[in-house]
Amino acid sequence: MNRNRSAGIVIKDGKVLLIHRFNKGDEYWVFPGGGVEEGETPEQAAIREIDEETMIAVVPKKFPYHITWDTGEENFFYLCEYVSGEPQLRPDSIEIEQMKKGEQIFEPLWVEIERLPSLKVYQLEIRDLFLGDYKNGFSDQTQELFIKFAERRHK
Repeated sequence: MNRNRSAGIVIKDGKVLLIHRFNKGDEYWVFPGGGVEEGETPEQAAIREIDEETMIAVVPKKFPYHITWDTGEENFFYLCEYVSGEPQLRPDSIEIEQMKKGEQIFEPLWVEIERLPSLKVYQLEIRDLFLGDYKNGFSDQTQELFIKFAERRHK
């Protein structure tokens, strides 16, 4: 079954909201997000996922990136305006439970945008587009990407 995912790109004071991850020996960063639930729009999913994973309240402003994978899955990325909150996991979250078991590490943080080129931020294709758009201004047009899952970038 295909599961569409939605994520938010939140900028505040020259920093972007990311989740620092360690999973099965791999260290990487992701924009906060997750699966789009039944009856939910991708935009609603981005708002919910950002709140669930970071306790940050946001308002989506633009829809800059859309990935369609050769698997049929889609990823939606929303540029969101920061409203309130400090990045932290919810005490009752599944991420806290996984960390207690020693399975994974999840750490929501504000990260200086100038550090992004040296960080493994998935999807790397979106990280690179974001860096260019942050410098040059975000278009009102959504950038459409088609990516073969087997050919996605890892470095």
